[in-house]
Amino acid sequence: MKRELFVEPPNEFRGVPFWSINDVLDPDEIREQFKRMVEAGFGGAFFHAREGLATPFLGEDWFKAFKAALEEARRAKAYLWLYDELRWPSGFAGGIVPARGPDWRAKAIVMIVSDRAFEGEEVIATFRCKLDERGLPLGYEPAKPGESESGFLYLTFAKYTAPIGETWYEGFSYVDLLNARVVKEFIEVAYRPYVERFREEIGKTIPGVFTDEPNIEASRPARSITMPPRGPRVPPLSLPWTDELPRKFQELNGYDIIPRLPELFLDVGDYLKTRYDFWRTVTIMFVEAFSKQIFEWCEKCRLKFTGHYLSEDSLLGQLRSSGAVMPHYEYQHIPGIDHLGMHIWGTLLTVKQVASVANQLGKDRVLCETYGCIGNYPTFADRKWIGDFLYALGVNMLNHHLVPYSLRGRRKRDYGLNLHWAQPWWRHNRLIEDHFARLSYALSRGVRVTKILVIHPIGSAWALYTPLNEARVAQLNDKLMWLLRALLKLHLDFELGDELLMAKYAEVRGASLKVGRAVYDVVIVPPSITLSSTTVKLLEEYASRGGMLVAVEQLPSRVDGLPDKRIKELFERAVLVKELDIRELERALKRAPKPVIIKGDPGGDVLYHLRRDGDMMILFLANTSRHECHEVEVGVEGSWAPELWNTLTGEISSMSASIKEGRTWVRVRLPPIGSALIVLRPGQPVRAQRELKKVGEIEVMGEWRIRRLDPNVLVLDYCRYSIGEGFSDVLPLWKAWREIVRRGVGTPFTLRFEFECQVRPSKALLVVENPRAYRFRLNGRDLDWVDAGSWLDPSFRMMEVTELLREGQNIVEVEGVVGLEPEFENIYIVGEFGVEAGYRGLVRIVREKEYGKAENLCEEGYPFYAGRVELRKEVPLSRLTGHRAFLRFEELNAALAIVYVNGVKAGEVFLPPYEVEVTGLLRSGTNELRIILVNTLRNLLGPLHHKAVDPPFISPETFAEEASWTDQYVLRPFGFRGVKIEFYKVLSNS
Repeated sequence: MKRELFVEPPNEFRGVPFWSINDVLDPDEIREQFKRMVEAGFGGAFFHAREGLATPFLGEDWFKAFKAALEEARRAKAYLWLYDELRWPSGFAGGIVPARGPDWRAKAIVMIVSDRAFEGEEVIATFRCKLDERGLPLGYEPAKPGESESGFLYLTFAKYTAPIGETWYEGFSYVDLLNARVVKEFIEVAYRPYVERFREEIGKTIPGVFTDEPNIEASRPARSITMPPRGPRVPPLSLPWTDELPRKFQELNGYDIIPRLPELFLDVGDYLKTRYDFWRTVTIMFVEAFSKQIFEWCEKCRLKFTGHYLSEDSLLGQLRSSGAVMPHYEYQHIPGIDHLGMHIWGTLLTVKQVASVANQLGKDRVLCETYGCIGNYPTFADRKWIGDFLYALGVNMLNHHLVPYSLRGRRKRDYGLNLHWAQPWWRHNRLIEDHFARLSYALSRGVRVTKILVIHPIGSAWALYTPLNEARVAQLNDKLMWLLRALLKLHLDFELGDELLMAKYAEVRGASLKVGRAVYDVVIVPPSITLSSTTVKLLEEYASRGGMLVAVEQLPSRVDGLPDKRIKELFERAVLVKELDIRELERALKRAPKPVIIKGDPGGDVLYHLRRDGDMMILFLANTSRHECHEVEVGVEGSWAPELWNTLTGEISSMSASIKEGRTWVRVRLPPIGSALIVLRPGQPVRAQRELKKVGEIEVMGEWRIRRLDPNVLVLDYCRYSIGEGFSDVLPLWKAWREIVRRGVGTPFTLRFEFECQVRPSKALLVVENPRAYRFRLNGRDLDWVDAGSWLDPSFRMMEVTELLREGQNIVEVEGVVGLEPEFENIYIVGEFGVEAGYRGLVRIVREKEYGKAENLCEEGYPFYAGRVELRKEVPLSRLTGHRAFLRFEELNAALAIVYVNGVKAGEVFLPPYEVEVTGLLRSGTNELRIILVNTLRNLLGPLHHKAVDPPFISPETFAEEASWTDQYVLRPFGFRGVKIEFYKVLSNS
């Protein structure tokens, strides 16, 4: 690991956001936006066609825009990555592939339960069965097509082909990704044109391509049971299918699937075996048709294949969408996942799956599509909390979701975080991007060190799964998640072993199990019902050579889905964990090797990531708690001289350490969301350590002088509407617009927005998106739109209206006609004034305050404000006490605070413990504190009326979710509380 590359990481280690290409594309605007992203600390972008795109996908103007971005990327020595689809999921190429005909469209096999056996050209097989008194089937037998006999329930298995007409797939449908011919056509349409047009930059400025959520589930009907059904006695249900599946099944398993189709749905016959074989076949077909074929094509063209698969987060989700996700990662140059929502632990399995394959098969980078579905509010601290969790588990390439090309209309609500230059924090974005760039560089060096392998139980999920009962797989998933979380609570790092990959890459070496390049000294079998025969053979050899085998009950009793006595004999050599109890698990793993020991974190908040890079070790520690500070003692095997590599500043310093019982021990303080990157070099550690002792503090009390640094804004999101005579009551705009649009294209309408002015502002501008489509009236006066430029985004147009406002009530009326693309958004008054927000859209312009409280500026005249606010205060100091001084916020509700003392910048504050050193900046007498608070777009763009404030998962529907709507404005606090200046004495070295 090179110091200079850590301090200034090259663009290949910087984050690469989704660039949401979502409107009419202008090459000059494209160039400017790419330049902004590089200046903000990103290493490039994925050119991602998304909802709202108004330039033809893969047309000439599309490629002109792409070329403009490519030229700017080459100039900036950054990267422009491809994205293979219009929106997602990948495979339909913006409708071009399914338009080819029925053979290309998604398939399914549907079980139709009725009082007769149906016949027809789509019917594959028919069966009949009787039910016992509980309503459960008593076996099954073939039935003749057309047969209908009392006392039997008939099962008709028919091939389903997705019809055209699905809006999301450009009016067609999803495609059959189990069919290699379909995927080949997808490559020809969505991949080859880039290579042919930009061949000189492929593998250089264009490093690779992202595939997004390809799956075998979309466009498939009747995927899960609904009871009681509407219509038939039992609802129809489906599973993935393709025309070649029966042949491939016979080839892989040695028997015909058709006579055993009922076993895929009903608990009859050898159903565990049949389901195991079916899903194993489906998985292999999907991997070979899609991932392997695209990987090999990309390999020939010098493109890196990356992206992620649908529903990786659970056994049930990945089974239904992919069969299994881990086998796909073999065929990605940069295997990837996604993490959506404001949480962390829900993606534990997701990250461990992808990171395990990457480490085992020698893939240096692991991508994560991150920060989707968290709205407009997340701060740098929020991003660090999520990102550090991912990096501790094995991610080292951030793919941010997303940077919108346009905020026009619905585009501003496209599953953001909106990483847009309109965000007040945009100019400071490098603060957090530099952290992750340095971390990406460090955690892609060398090889991860883990000693424990957990066998992935997807095979057991295959055997258990039926659309008639998904709870069994969900319960198996719960047990697996308990085990994985318990291991991390015990600070026992692990990786996962996929049985299909182990069959290709695993071997026993002495008393260890080697999978690819990774070597494990402990193998854990989680609660399962079956293992593969290749896994059993490996574990038999491993256990016979003295390898440590641990099994957590429920123990498997089957091999490849069939009962097998070898299982019992195998687990007679294992350490058994008989219940899901963390203390019992700890006892079972007492003899397990522990490369790292962490003391002082009994709850398991602290995660570690250990790597070996040549003769040095790299250790990353992350505190996942948002509230608890942990002072931990960390012991690493061996004798080392540790250094702290500061990922926020790039500074490198020696750490005090001691050697005890063959380990190097260091003390590390991890505040909430805190992390530490420690590089351990061979040698003797430094023993001296300086300590700080608090000797005094001053609490900064009272009001602050407030100065707004950007225009204030009044949001108008309630209105009355008219589509004939008279106006409605006051409604949220989205409800009024819903009623208008229901009347159909061509309907004329009028919207009336009302607000009050307690004082006439010195400057006010009306802001409307796409104003040329409408006519306006303000306080009874017709307006000829005189454009005064843009605000936030080129689509937000301004018009000066200062002279037209009056004290008391003001009314803005908008007249228009419903078009083919109906969108009308909130309107705004922007300018120099204060704002008060009340109930049900009652908003008013008021006089700004010169002084106010800093705890929540929303209540001081800035409820919808998105920008910077300067707060000033004079603080008297009679004398300076101690050697060092820090300014600390007890609570900070902002993206960041920039602190100045006596006119000199002390630094930016955005992470707990929310402090900045001010030593040397203070003086006896009067000191001026100047704090610039920077917020987010949250209180401007919303959601402004959700009872949960900001739910963990924010989608376009969240902004107009009727069940969660409140007519109150639900705002994020903006301010700080509990400012202190603390003084510390430096104790002498010991």
